[in-house]
Amino acid sequence: MLECGFGWLPFWARRMDEQALYVGGTAPLKHAPSEYLTGGRFFCSIERQEGEDMFNTVTQYLGDEVLMYASDYPHSECQFPNSIDNILAWPSLGSDKRKKLLWDNANRFFKQT
Repeated sequence: MLECGFGWLPFWARRMDEQALYVGGTAPLKHAPSEYLTGGRFFCSIERQEGEDMFNTVTQYLGDEVLMYASDYPHSECQFPNSIDNILAWPSLGSDKRKKLLWDNANRFFKQT
C-alpha cells in the first residue's frame, strides 16, 4: 500500500481478527487475518508526518518487516530535499530497523534479490 498512511494498521489488524471470529462468514482461514499482514506478503509505505512514535507503535505491533520508506516526492508534504534526513534523525531508528525500512522491505516488495 502506498500513500495511505500507516498508523491505522494495528487497529485494522486487530479489527479484522475480531470480526473474523465474531461475524464469521469468511472463507476458512489457515491464519488470523493479522498474521497475513506479518507473514511477508503485505507492505506499506510510511508517511513522514505520522512520525517516529507512530512508526515505533506500528513496528512493535506488526514487526519491522512491513513498513518501507517512500519520500512522497513531489508532493509538498515530503519536505524535499530533507525527507530522508527527517527520517534518519529519528533517535530510535537503529541500524537494523533503518536497513529494513530503507532497503530490505522494499527490496522484498519488488521481489529483488
